[in-house]
Amino acid sequence: MIDEADADILRLVADKGPLTLSELARELGWSKSMIHRRLRRLASLGLVSLREVGGIVIVSTGQQRASSIAFVGILRASEYPYVIPFLRRLRDRFGHVEVRVYDDAFREALDLAAGRVQLAFAPAVSLLLMNRVTRGGVYIIGGGSRGGAAIIEGRQGEGHVTTRMSSMELCAEEAHLEPPRVYASSGDEILGSVLKGRAAKGVVWEPYASMARRAGLRVEPCELEACCLLGANAQAEGLFDVIRRAAADSIAEADRVDLQAYASLVNMPYELVRDSVRSYEFLESPDRAVLRRLIGGVRNVVMPDSVVDEAVRD
Repeated sequence: MIDEADADILRLVADKGPLTLSELARELGWSKSMIHRRLRRLASLGLVSLREVGGIVIVSTGQQRASSIAFVGILRASEYPYVIPFLRRLRDRFGHVEVRVYDDAFREALDLAAGRVQLAFAPAVSLLLMNRVTRGGVYIIGGGSRGGAAIIEGRQGEGHVTTRMSSMELCAEEAHLEPPRVYASSGDEILGSVLKGRAAKGVVWEPYASMARRAGLRVEPCELEACCLLGANAQAEGLFDVIRRAAADSIAEADRVDLQAYASLVNMPYELVRDSVRSYEFLESPDRAVLRRLIGGVRNVVMPDSVVDEAVRD
């Protein structure tokens, strides 16, 4: 079982690693002997990797089969109320498990691939991409949500703004929004760009679509058959069945979750979360047929027309 002190070590390694044992001791203010004892146990769980170079112990995120879970990623959205019972089930099994809340889906997917989080509710687009580029380092193992996406339109500006390699970019592709496409790192940034006239349109999720509506922007739903699903780092493969069942049972409880607790977790106003969560439909398992239908759009998201101009520097 993982406790809060273990989580402090794992969080620091995920955020700043690789780190030496001395650097960890300095950052945490703990003795090297205490940290080293914990590191050996965390290494046995597959959550960190230890190597010794010239007598110096270097700590990085786990590189072997994990037998525990420490971090779950979600996006700052109204979309995942079921993470509350999911977190409870994981803690019952593994001890101290934390949720890391992201504003950028691509950053979340990168952290999942790197093992900085072991699980993540992330866009299907991002998870499919990561499975390919990591040669099976990331898998989709559970259900999630669909709905909530919208195109918001202001009164001035040109082009559109969205997040990179996400369900929102897939919406932009399917709606054939006018270029140029500009990438933002959060829902707040997208909304602000449209409100300030830096872009004519933006593609957002809830509760940012509701915030746009309240601000007087035009809001048009963008329907996708799948949005976010449960992804897992391959190092946790021995736990997939347990996690899959816990996720399905938790998603089945989505309508009975304490939304006040969830709003606090994602640091969003309760009333906004309460009203906008209705835009989502919850899926207890992934639908392979739906994912296959997304493939054409996913290719366009990974390789949009703008990719040559972005990639080539004369």
